[in-house]
Parts: sequence; C-alpha cells; structure tokens
Amino acid sequence: MQKLYTDPLTKGMLLLEDWTNKIATSKYNPFYYHGALPQFFLWVLFLTGLLLFAYYIPTIDNAYASEKLINAWTSVDYITNTIPFGAVFRGMHRYAGDAMVLTIVLHVLRVWFTDRYRQYRIVQWLSGVVLLLMVLFIGQTGYYLVWDDRSLILTRMTVSAFDALPLIGGPLKTWFLNGEEITNLTLSNFLFIHIGLSFGLLFGLWIHYVRMQRPVITPPPAINYILVAILLMVVAWMPIASGNMAQLTQQPTSFEIDWFFLWPYWMMANMPLGAYWLVLIVGTVLLCLIPYTAKTPPVEAAEVVLNKCTGCSLCSKDCPYNAIEMVPAPAGSRFKLLATVKEFRCSGCGVCVGACAFDAIDLPNLLDTDVTSQIKALVQN
Repeated sequence: MQKLYTDPLTKGMLLLEDWTNKIATSKYNPFYYHGALPQFFLWVLFLTGLLLFAYYIPTIDNAYASEKLINAWTSVDYITNTIPFGAVFRGMHRYAGDAMVLTIVLHVLRVWFTDRYRQYRIVQWLSGVVLLLMVLFIGQTGYYLVWDDRSLILTRMTVSAFDALPLIGGPLKTWFLNGEEITNLTLSNFLFIHIGLSFGLLFGLWIHYVRMQRPVITPPPAINYILVAILLMVVAWMPIASGNMAQLTQQPTSFEIDWFFLWPYWMMANMPLGAYWLVLIVGTVLLCLIPYTAKTPPVEAAEVVLNKCTGCSLCSKDCPYNAIEMVPAPAGSRFKLLATVKEFRCSGCGVCVGACAFDAIDLPNLLDTDVTSQIKALVQN
C-alpha cells in the first residue's frame, strides 16, 4: 500500500481542503473538482468562440472593392461594438481562457502536492503536459486573430524565434505564415490553428481520462453558475478593447501583455533567442521527467483469492484505475466471471479490498484488517 500522507506539502494541501470544506461543504469544495474546472471553462470557450467565429473575417486587407474596409480587425470591432452582447461574448472568451490556465495551475499543484503523478498515473501526467502546451499555444493564436498592433508584434516575434532554430526553423516559419510573408493566407492559417488545436484538445482529454474509472469532468451546477457570474463581473469591470489596426508598413514597439498566455514573449524580449528556446525545451523535458525522478516505493499489486471470488464485479467497479478486469471463469466453476488484476495498473491502494464482501482479494503481506486500520488512521488525521 502506498505511504500515508505525511509530506508537509501534502498535509498543507489537505488542511486547506479541510478549511474549504467548512466554508463551502465537501459537495461544493472546488479542490474536489480541480480537474473539472478547466474543462468547464473549455466548454465556455467553445460556445463563445463559435459565436465569435460566425462574424469573424480572417483577412488583413479588403478582398473586394468596397467603400468600407472589411478585414479581421474591422470584423472584431463589429463584434465588439455593433452586435448585441458581442462585447460580452468576446470578453467571456478572453477571460475564460485566462481562467482555464489559472485552474490548470490549481490542478497541477493539487496533483503534485497529493503525490498523484507517478507510476500508474504517468500517462495522466504526460498527457497533461501536452494539453498545457496546447492550451498556451491556442491562447496565443487567439491574440494573433485580432490583428491589431499587438497581433503584428507577436507574429513578427514568433517568426524571429523560428528563424533562430537550426534546420527546422525555416519550415516552421513557412507553416506558421502559410507562406514566406504575412498575407491573407496567414490569418486563415491562424484561424485554422486556433480552431483545429482546440478540437484536438478533446482527443488529448480522452487520453488524459482513458485510465481513470470515474473521472470527474464537470463541477456541480451551483459552481458553474458562480463561475459564469464571476466571468460576467470581470467582463463588466475590465471590458476588452482592441488596439490600433495592424499596418504592415509600421513596426509597433510595445504592447499590453497577458501574463497567462503571453509570458513566453516577455522571455523572448528579454533574453537571446537561443537561450529562450533552451529554457522552453529544458523546462518541458523537466516537467515530463518529474514522475520518473521522484522516489517511488515499490507497488504491491492486489491478488485475487480465486476460491473465494464470486464474480460480483464490485472490486472492478470500485477500482479507480481500471486495474481489475472480470474474465470468464474456467469450466466447472460455479460462477460465470472471476476477477483478475492488471499488475501494471494496480496502485496497491486497497480500495478493492474494502469493496469485496467475500475476502476474495488481498494485498500481499497486508491483511484486510491492516488496510482497515490504515484507513481509520487517515480519517482521524
């Protein structure tokens, strides 16, 4: 069985959760929905983004002869200032993205502090790193689409960063711009990346959840209503506005930074590009290696006592990690199914021991009475 929660960081996190329970009760404690909160904001982003997409025009100049210029910037301005509640939906889209990053950080810290990122959870950790990188890049492409002064600076800074990469820098630049220079095709490519990667998140979430028996994917409705109300208050307090329309003949020198998504550009502006890429690559690799560098106690997989198993499947249903599978019983058995343990998924948590009413599953060298005593000790702490 895994060690009891004795690490100071873990104790501190559990103490914070206990205080929150006293205020919000366990049913509405946000720490118990730390993985569901980012996904709720993802649905908000999908809905508001769909409404914005209906009026967005991905061009940098006027494609047809007209008295009024129609391009990305003017379409965003039309959404913000003309369409009823357009500014509200745009603001919700922006701040839901910021909130998603904030809740992802909460999710990461909670998983780390409670030691839930190693062994059988490595797939969740690695897929989570990929999802985080995707969310950050998707958020950055959202700033390109506005096509104001900030968009132009970010685009040119990204091109410079790609140019600094040996071998792959040139192809990445061509892919990013959808050509060799900024054109109407560039904005179309930004829109494709922004939407395409957003739907790619759904596949990443499937990988993230695939080894979890009962993932919590949505908070209670009351929490959702509160989050939407908070978003609306933030939108009213800090309404979103675009900068000046981007002009390819000009070179803006400063822009307002969103620290949730645009911090890489602050790094890019304050260090050599070679060092910038080194920090990003090394930082990503270190994040991926965290589960492998932690001191990991050996896991003792549960064992099924076949002459006691009745095939009731309670242990399989209660196992949080899909480590127990019900298989056809051999010929001559009184029961149709028997439990079998997938050792590579078993965490030795003992949940199955408590689920079985027939003492048909045990942990090696640990009696079910010992499991019960450890559970009581955890509850008392």
